[in-house]
Amino acid sequence: MVQNAEAQSEQSPARAAWNRIGTVVIPDVLSADRFTAIKLEAAERLGQAVPHVHDHTAAHRDGSFATPVHCAFIEPGTALETLAYDKELLAAVREHTGIPRLVPRGGAVVRYREGDFQGLHLDSIKSTVTVAFALTEGLPAMGWAPHLYNASGEVLGKVVADHGMFPEGGEFTTLQHPYGEEGAVRAFAGYGVPHWRCPVTSEGLLVTMEFFDL
Repeated sequence: MVQNAEAQSEQSPARAAWNRIGTVVIPDVLSADRFTAIKLEAAERLGQAVPHVHDHTAAHRDGSFATPVHCAFIEPGTALETLAYDKELLAAVREHTGIPRLVPRGGAVVRYREGDFQGLHLDSIKSTVTVAFALTEGLPAMGWAPHLYNASGEVLGKVVADHGMFPEGGEFTTLQHPYGEEGAVRAFAGYGVPHWRCPVTSEGLLVTMEFFDL
């Protein structure tokens, strides 16, 4: 207990906030030119979107958790790859999360069409920090359950059984991703905090990037 207390006392304010809240908006890391290039690149690659569809609920061996999902992923082109491995972005993510050993793992664009969704889930173990921003204006907020930070698969399975894969009310809340034209991105604990996206009513594109804590 003494060692834990000492570790807590040595945490940076950013790390303490991250461990408590699991998300932070990082401003001024996405230039207008870079955003435009990524948006155009995604539009050109829409025909290459790979469906991401499954109907199961499962706790995986790596600690991630999944419920049904229906959307698609667009593999990154040069513009997005350059951002995903950008040293200045990495430095900003490390600073704002207080996690100094993060390394980038690449990115992709999630494509949502009318009716698409992602049920309550955790990202893979590679996503200690997920960084995201919207390529389309008005993308609905995703569901967010910070009170279940680091919950086990057994606990999450019971949550889905009791509340469904799009839980609402009580401690369940939402998290909005910035529209990239504003220059900001949102970092969140993709592997730690359960999140979901209710069925959408119009097409939307979301950039996601993974950062792993060594």
